[in-house]
Amino acid sequence: MSTDVMLRDAPTPEVSDKREFVTLERYFEISAESHTRVEYLDGELFYMSGVRYAHGKIQSQLAWLLVGHLDDNEYDVLSSNVCIRARQMAYFFPDLTVVRGKPRFAPGRNDLLNPVLVVEVLSPSTRNHDLHNKLPVYRAMPSLEHILIVEQNRPSVVQHSRTGDDWTQSQHAALADIVPLDSLGASLSLAQIYRGIDFSHS
Repeated sequence: MSTDVMLRDAPTPEVSDKREFVTLERYFEISAESHTRVEYLDGELFYMSGVRYAHGKIQSQLAWLLVGHLDDNEYDVLSSNVCIRARQMAYFFPDLTVVRGKPRFAPGRNDLLNPVLVVEVLSPSTRNHDLHNKLPVYRAMPSLEHILIVEQNRPSVVQHSRTGDDWTQSQHAALADIVPLDSLGASLSLAQIYRGIDFSHS
């Protein structure tokens, strides 16, 4: 089953006054020295830990599906090791990123500026960050056309797709559902995304 709703304004994440502010220059230093991925949003650091088996399997199956469905002469599918600059004070590592055409990078760095699709597979430790911090920033990126928010403990893909100046949100919650990526000329089956996932262990 799928449900659709038009969204005009992104929610505003709550910001605590108790958070220690880290400059962008210091973030670059910490990120370069860190053995794990470090995200940055408006002066705050977010360390990305390892993922569960189901998370990793869903992520790899989504990558395989995207590679198989997208024209490899036009699109690149990138892993979670690729950082994107969502805006001047926001640096994220999506679980998957898709770029159309020639990639553009932040001046003097390797941070990607022009993704057309990002995927976040929700984990217990990063769920709030993904939904309340990252999603509103993603929706403000002019290059993005699709954002997929994927659950790992049940079949559910929430799809945010740009429609003109607005965003359409669709929830797909049955294994028979198809996620249409119309602007990319592709579609994804939930049955394939969740192939082999044992939800009783979630």
